[in-house]
Amino acid sequence: LFTRLSPAMIESRLMLGAVAFLFLFCIALTLSPATRERSWDVEYRWTHWIGFVLWLVVFKTIQFTARKHFPDSDPYLLPVASIICGWGLLTIWRLVPEYGGRQTAWLVLGGIILVIGFRYWKGDHFIRKFKYLWLTAGLVLTALTIIFGTNPSGGAQKLWLGAFGLYFQPSEPLKLLLIVYFSAYFADRVAFKQNLIALTLPTAFVTGIVVILLVVQRDLGTATVFIFLYTCMIYIATGRKRYMLISVVILIGAAIAGYFLFDVVRLRIEAWINPWLDPSGRSYQIVQALLAVANGDLIGRGVGLGSPALVPVAISDFIFTSIAEETGLMGSLGFIALLAILVERGFRAAFHAEDKFKRYLAAGCSIYLGAQSIL
Repeated sequence: LFTRLSPAMIESRLMLGAVAFLFLFCIALTLSPATRERSWDVEYRWTHWIGFVLWLVVFKTIQFTARKHFPDSDPYLLPVASIICGWGLLTIWRLVPEYGGRQTAWLVLGGIILVIGFRYWKGDHFIRKFKYLWLTAGLVLTALTIIFGTNPSGGAQKLWLGAFGLYFQPSEPLKLLLIVYFSAYFADRVAFKQNLIALTLPTAFVTGIVVILLVVQRDLGTATVFIFLYTCMIYIATGRKRYMLISVVILIGAAIAGYFLFDVVRLRIEAWINPWLDPSGRSYQIVQALLAVANGDLIGRGVGLGSPALVPVAISDFIFTSIAEETGLMGSLGFIALLAILVERGFRAAFHAEDKFKRYLAAGCSIYLGAQSIL
């Protein structure tokens, strides 16, 4: 059916489907207290409608601006990204409305930046030309967490910088800045492809600095993502499969070393292998997550009808358990499928890019989204 439609029509219909899905999600979430108590005389949930309305305004504005300035853009990317974003946003509103408000504020800010970028984008020369400046800024900010780092939740890992109640984790933008640096560096050095040492040594040195910073901060999960990301970028630039094998060996070696050197790694690996040895202690979060997923069964408990808050910090790393419990296996597979489509369309954009820098950039961002989601 879609093959007969223009890209603009395809995007419009898919966006309409996203709006309908999230609108029904909001209705179910509002009525969930009545369903749970089997009575109409309850206190209904309303606050999440704020998030839905602002989500709708943001993505409709993005859609209009993108179609105006980039009429040939991929018609599937924005609808898929919007439904993933909206689903996660409403799940946070369902768990902790206060954090839902914060997430909505960040969504609005991100949408404004994206729309401004669409309107005034003059090509990739700006980010490509100043690749060393962006990289240095990211490294400096990440290094500052060693001295000025904090943790908004009071935990031991001080990976955030913040002031006046606002916090951000420098390692997150550093991932994107590294992708920009790798893409620009490899695109500018096509002639060095035969000399792999000249091609890879500077980027390996930079990656090593990043990994050392993260190991010092014990942010080992993010360090793993960086190693994987760097390996994939090398493979895309050179086509040498041996780098994938080298990466696997490095990651296995890093896991073994981390197991013996860091208590946090050893505890997590042991809890992952057999969480039932200490279900009320160090494995409590994993056990509760497994129970929540199992409780979802095939079609889930229903939006707003589960008990996802029993999983500690469900609004963060374990938010998938909330989706799995309330929408079941069907919802979980649907959510994973959306992520897979997003990554696939990103690679499609890379294959059709007009130059090597854009090709590497699109592929790197796609790899990052996929790797981070799997982790």
